[in-house]
Amino acid sequence: MNITIRKKANPLAKTFKEALDSAEAEVELSKLAIVEELLQFMKQEGINRTELAKRMGVGPSRITAMLSGDGNLTIDTLVRAGRACGARLHQHFVLEGHAAHFATCHADEIHDAFAITARRIELNPVKFSMGPKAKEDSADAA
Repeated sequence: MNITIRKKANPLAKTFKEALDSAEAEVELSKLAIVEELLQFMKQEGINRTELAKRMGVGPSRITAMLSGDGNLTIDTLVRAGRACGARLHQHFVLEGHAAHFATCHADEIHDAFAITARRIELNPVKFSMGPKAKEDSADAA
């Protein structure tokens, strides 16, 4: 959210801008965004609050609290809610002052050149041997 401060001093605009730059404001905006995204998945899948509660194995009041953004939305809760809607949670940190854009695609839409693969690597064993004790070193090695 951008708030423009005009050339003429506007203490109210300055106060709002400072408030939106706080960690508390970022937390609240993040909660609103994730809840909105979850609501969109629920709508897309035809899942109401009662059905979500049933799928998550919690009471309807817990869903109401979660979707109101009042509670502490833990990673555990978000993962379970996402799975109940057929979605997966992906979280990312972005450097301050940078923006990120994420696109989604189906797994079979990823070209093989971008697939992550693992392969076994044969390691050449390195042999160490102890030579004679240095003449100027009278202490034993630890």
